Amino acid sequence: MVSAQIVWSKALPVLEAEMTPISYKTWIKDIKPISIEGSTLILMAQSELYLTSLRQFYANTITDCVNRANGSNYSVNFIIKEEAEAVVSVPVSNSTEKGLFFGVQPKYTFDTFVTGESNRFAHAAAVAVADNPASAYNPLYIYGGSGLGKTHLLHAIGNYVHELHPEFNICCVSSEEFTNDVIAAIKYDTREELRKKYRSLDLLLVDDIQFIGGKEATELEFFNTFNALYGANKQIVITSDQSPKDLPSLQERLKSRFVWGITADIKPPEVETRVAILKSKAERDGIDITDDALLYMAEQFNANVRELESCYNRVMLYAEFSKRAMIDKSFVEAILKDYVSSEGKHMVTPELIKRVTADYFEISVEELISTRRDKRIATPRQIAMYLCRTLTNTSYPDIGKAFGGKHYSTVMYSCDQVTGEIAERADIATAVDDITNRLTNDLSPM
Repeated sequence: MVSAQIVWSKALPVLEAEMTPISYKTWIKDIKPISIEGSTLILMAQSELYLTSLRQFYANTITDCVNRANGSNYSVNFIIKEEAEAVVSVPVSNSTEKGLFFGVQPKYTFDTFVTGESNRFAHAAAVAVADNPASAYNPLYIYGGSGLGKTHLLHAIGNYVHELHPEFNICCVSSEEFTNDVIAAIKYDTREELRKKYRSLDLLLVDDIQFIGGKEATELEFFNTFNALYGANKQIVITSDQSPKDLPSLQERLKSRFVWGITADIKPPEVETRVAILKSKAERDGIDITDDALLYMAEQFNANVRELESCYNRVMLYAEFSKRAMIDKSFVEAILKDYVSSEGKHMVTPELIKRVTADYFEISVEELISTRRDKRIATPRQIAMYLCRTLTNTSYPDIGKAFGGKHYSTVMYSCDQVTGEIAERADIATAVDDITNRLTNDLSPM
């Protein structure tokens, strides 16, 4: 019987040809094939919000392309990550055949990570850990500012280890997800299940550990989980925005354990690395772009890789709109003229973005950050979140906090939604441009 992976791999080129590059990248690229049940292809969406959009806007296109590519008559059903894990997970007792593997994003690999002086040591440490888990550098603690590649290395380790050791139980989790698991275990009295989930792992990957600081129950559970895994010679990898000694709200006994192995920092990339990152992306995307255009982008956007990639994506989007075959420096300068920092301009912050966006759509900031879901409020809120992500260095969790305590997955969905709509809806693209112009040209209400 043909596998879901084969069916889906045949459909992907057809879908890519059918859709705009940004829509394909946003909505299709990260879908996972799970299984075939009768004549139904089961696909995994990353979240409930993603699932809703896929069903509403893309289900027919996906079904048609799957059947055209395979000469078949499949129906397509989407499930979310938690349901998929229930379908494909193997009990721990059977892990010698196939281990548990969840939370790791396949798009992050060592092959797509561009190294330079700013990240070379962290990359080398990550590769060493992936080659020999729990043999060297346990725990591995990677730290640095937002958007510099910590999460990329974390998931790359998970993917590499899974490829080498498919029998391993591997879990990648954000500190917020770990906290939510602890809260649920306390609420429903399922602490033993929680401990079994985490302490039976061969590789635990934790992103943004700083966010468990000040949460007593979570810190205690993580402390005990760390001890159990370390004592069993299992690998632990942790990322943070600060070195262990600079984490103010974390207990000393935890901070002391984080330096038992090795700590590796990632600094903002130097211009040569930024050019290499852009060139790598252009080559993967099949884009013809001149070296001086790449250098111009690299020189203007130096805070972090995420900001650099946002700049690149904007140029590619305009190039696609204008059907431009070759992208040169003059084209890039024209597209980015309102985004390039200059002396005397104010700092763009989430608070400023909220005020300017609310003013643009003639609503109040209180409405913007409220829980209301009507389109008049929801669309401006999504645009404001997108701008916070692309124009500032603010993390998803911190953007969520700035918008009334929204969950970080809501912020991620909003950013993905706006990214897709910019390519397909002129009104959204115009709104994003107009608000950005106000932000970058001191036209904002103060």
